[in-house]
Amino acid sequence: MAFKRIAQLLAVVAAFAATTAQAQHAQVRQGFWFSGGLGMGSLGTQDGSSRENGMSGDISLGGTLSPRWLVGVGSSGWSKSENGGRLTVATLDARVRFYPSATGGFFVTGGIGGASIRASVGGFSATDNGAGAIFGLGYDYRVARNTSITPYWNAFAMKSDNNDANVGQIGLAITLH
Repeated sequence: MAFKRIAQLLAVVAAFAATTAQAQHAQVRQGFWFSGGLGMGSLGTQDGSSRENGMSGDISLGGTLSPRWLVGVGSSGWSKSENGGRLTVATLDARVRFYPSATGGFFVTGGIGGASIRASVGGFSATDNGAGAIFGLGYDYRVARNTSITPYWNAFAMKSDNNDANVGQIGLAITLH
């Protein structure tokens, strides 16, 4: 229920940003860029029969190769606390962001790297590291010359010898170009 409300709120904010700011600022991408956002995510595991909703976030930064291609590093994470325990899944990866139009705000992102899943309860914790990957979509709504409000959807996953987890996340980021 909370996941649906946050998704609806993100859609309203994105629509508002589009109508009030998009036409006022050109989509200029050059030099250093940074994007960081928060939202909700849904975790699925290889052995799980259902998905778990929790808070998620995404942060990435890097350099601009051209108005259509950005490269950098990023990290996506999902976390949930329940009954005194916490479960966290996160990636750290090399990323590329591609804008099909040099003047548009829509982009596709992807990356590969490392990932981990961590469970903790009381004073005990266990971490399992493995490979990670991310794929996502987003749209930069310009609100200032070098600043955008960016609704996004990402799917990221981790795989190790012992674990297989995937997260679908929806969020809202601030992006600086």
